[in-house]
Amino acid sequence: MSGPSRTSVPKIWPAAAQSGFHKTFELELDDHLDIQYTTRQLLPLWPTVGAMALIVLFGALFLNFDKWRAGDVVIFAIYVVASVIAGALLTILLLQPMRRLLRGIYRRRLTKMGVLGKPIEATVDENGISYTVVGQTVSCPWNSLYALEEEAGTFYFWLSKTFAHPWPARIFTSDEERQTFRDSVLKWSGRPIASPPVLARLGANGRVNLPD
Repeated sequence: MSGPSRTSVPKIWPAAAQSGFHKTFELELDDHLDIQYTTRQLLPLWPTVGAMALIVLFGALFLNFDKWRAGDVVIFAIYVVASVIAGALLTILLLQPMRRLLRGIYRRRLTKMGVLGKPIEATVDENGISYTVVGQTVSCPWNSLYALEEEAGTFYFWLSKTFAHPWPARIFTSDEERQTFRDSVLKWSGRPIASPPVLARLGANGRVNLPD
């Protein structure tokens, strides 16, 4: 029995057109902070130091008011200034522990709510976006989507002015895959992707008064 001809060309069947993008991932704490707050850093350096210095200033004025009434203006000023400086320096020293404490509190809260550590099965295709988490499925067609945004490779699908479904940059295997995803979303949605984002940087409080 003769074998197959070595000159024969193997048949190459065209792959079916990609119908959509399917990913399974978990959201992290920073993903939620990106949506809920104007920054991931819940205790930014200078606003925190300024706020604590102001609190210490009022406390020092109250506690040393008797020196002012007694006419010891220089001593009064020294005590107040020293208290403000000490309060600011102490805040800077304790800033990192306070940040870790606050992130820990927020992480425990989100974990208790069931939005951290839960696998999300998400799909983006020509019909819109959908995702399933903890047995519940949420779907949103393109014409009902509130807005589209992208920042540093992360895509935000805003289902409303207060709630977004993110596709984090880390779930894409390459820049080429991310670009293919971007091009497909532009084609399917028929709307531009805002970059840098506007809604994500407003924070939850800043989006309250936006039109529906």
